[in-house]
Amino acid sequence: SWICFSEKELKIIGELANKYDVIVVEDLAYICMDFRKDYSKPGEPPFQPTVAKYTDNYLLLISSSKVFSYAGQRIGMMVVSDKLFNRKYPDLKRYYASDQFGHSMIYGALYALSAGVCHSSQWGLAAILKEANDGNYHFIEEVKEYGEKARIMKEMFLKNGFTIVYDKDEGEPIADGFYFTIAYPGFLGNELLEELLYYGISAITLDITGSDRHEGLRAGI
Repeated sequence: SWICFSEKELKIIGELANKYDVIVVEDLAYICMDFRKDYSKPGEPPFQPTVAKYTDNYLLLISSSKVFSYAGQRIGMMVVSDKLFNRKYPDLKRYYASDQFGHSMIYGALYALSAGVCHSSQWGLAAILKEANDGNYHFIEEVKEYGEKARIMKEMFLKNGFTIVYDKDEGEPIADGFYFTIAYPGFLGNELLEELLYYGISAITLDITGSDRHEGLRAGI
């Protein structure tokens, strides 16, 4: 839907994580790509909204595919708070060699599930991060094109009778990014998808994404 969690919503999630002692997994696949604000300057506000501001019980999953256009290398990052990394859960010993969360996560889960990444890709991502942090690589400028293409596509659909399903983000117009949601009067999502396929337009229905809106499609850029 390209709706982004607000600071208010993330604060609520963080407070619930603290209250019930649960771990929040935050998928930051599109980190810094809410083009309504510039989150791309390290150490300078505004900062990327994240649940990590409100709890230590977090795992952040950060992709390099989108924001750094580094998809072919199949590499990303998992960020864990120091407190959670070093925390011990006795039940982990039932499955892993250590009861420390960080050790079990890396050697018991990630190592076993991942095919691994070659050294050149790791060095490449490290170099990208260094250049971005040093202020030499303005990575967001290279991906703003997605936002512009989304804006143009939205205009085309709206001019031809379509509507935007998820059009507001806490009262604010949603950001233009990798995808958006569309509907057409009188069509359910699956019916609209079938009709558009005759014109060479492919999308996915919202009801297979977990949405309770059955009339729409998700259109990708």
